[in-house]
Amino acid sequence: MQRRKPLVVTLETTQPSVIELTAHEALQLDRLIPSSRGHIAERYGALVPAGTTRVSLDVGQFCFKALSDTQLRVVQGGVQARTSGTSKDMPPPAPSAEPAVRGDDPEREVPRFTLATDGAA
Repeated sequence: MQRRKPLVVTLETTQPSVIELTAHEALQLDRLIPSSRGHIAERYGALVPAGTTRVSLDVGQFCFKALSDTQLRVVQGGVQARTSGTSKDMPPPAPSAEPAVRGDDPEREVPRFTLATDGAA
């Protein structure tokens, strides 16, 4: 059985927003807070249970890790999402930055991430 590489999803909200997260596992949603030493992850709300859950987000940056395929649907507001393989404690990469391959870790399967938006957002 091949190990799965964690998928790290970074969300940036430009206005208060409502999203629906669908995953096969519980997810911990963290708010990314800028500091003089980079971004600090702070837990945001309770764990998001497996299945489909509606979550309200304030303006800011958020992050979660997933080991299974995950879908995010924007119900209301302004949300931009990026995926990467870096730690959620690190600042989000620039959109054009390619993740660096490090060490001799064998290629692992990365979960899929799907972003959907409502037409009436």
